[in-house]
Amino acid sequence: MKRLLITGGSGYLGWRLTQMATASGEWETFPTFLANRIDHPNGLRLDLRDRAATETVTASLRPEVIIHQAVSPRNSEHIAAMIPAARHIMQAAAEIGARLIHVSTDMIWDGTRPPYGDDSPPSPLTPYAEAKAAIENMIADEMPQTLIVRPSLIYGFDPIDKQTGWIVSGIRRSETVRLFTDELRCPIWVDTLATALLELADSDHSGRLNIAGRPLNRWDFGMKMLAALGIEPGPNVIRSTIAESGLARPADLTMDTSKARQWLRTPLISVDEAAVRHQRQAAR
Repeated sequence: MKRLLITGGSGYLGWRLTQMATASGEWETFPTFLANRIDHPNGLRLDLRDRAATETVTASLRPEVIIHQAVSPRNSEHIAAMIPAARHIMQAAAEIGARLIHVSTDMIWDGTRPPYGDDSPPSPLTPYAEAKAAIENMIADEMPQTLIVRPSLIYGFDPIDKQTGWIVSGIRRSETVRLFTDELRCPIWVDTLATALLELADSDHSGRLNIAGRPLNRWDFGMKMLAALGIEPGPNVIRSTIAESGLARPADLTMDTSKARQWLRTPLISVDEAAVRHQRQAAR
């Protein structure tokens, strides 16, 4: 089996990717973590800010493929770690000749010029987006054979994703939950994204690639997720707008995914289709 190193194995996408890669029987999978230990026989604690440690791990394992999707945007310290972590994993991949897939985000754009294509230039609004955009440019300049994948809002049902969890928690606490009708994203099911990444890991595609679902505003997305989970929204879940909130957020991050649909066997399905597939899986 080929060896696959997954950074950020304790994260939402990272753990699902680890589960699916391990279950496939096609990859000898090595997920990394920093603070949150993971229940996997090949789990490795690795601080990607430490270049020497990163190089030691990759030189020892010599994975054929590295999928890099750590670090979380939880706080300013994590955001500050994003660029050095990406640089160190890129350099380590280059030294051993590993294929590198870097997971970026649709948040690199400001939402004023949709639809965004694979080569649409970044226009970041936040420190997190600035870091992600800088990483994309660094990798494209220094290791052009890398594949840079841009997903949109990543969601799931079991366990639910952080954004949906915030809505559900607000409902249960009878707190006001405001969902924007003027903020458009292209939500993608975590299982779809993980399947696509594993498919791409076994390919030689490079460059930038948008992988996302169909555009939905945050209100419609929230309602679809609650319906799939069998949860009534209640009167404390209300329609709102970015303008009413006073927040600086990208309004329309509609993505052109035509190249991904040409490259991939994995279908980029809608939220409704994902809910049906999840229900079928749960019923087995």
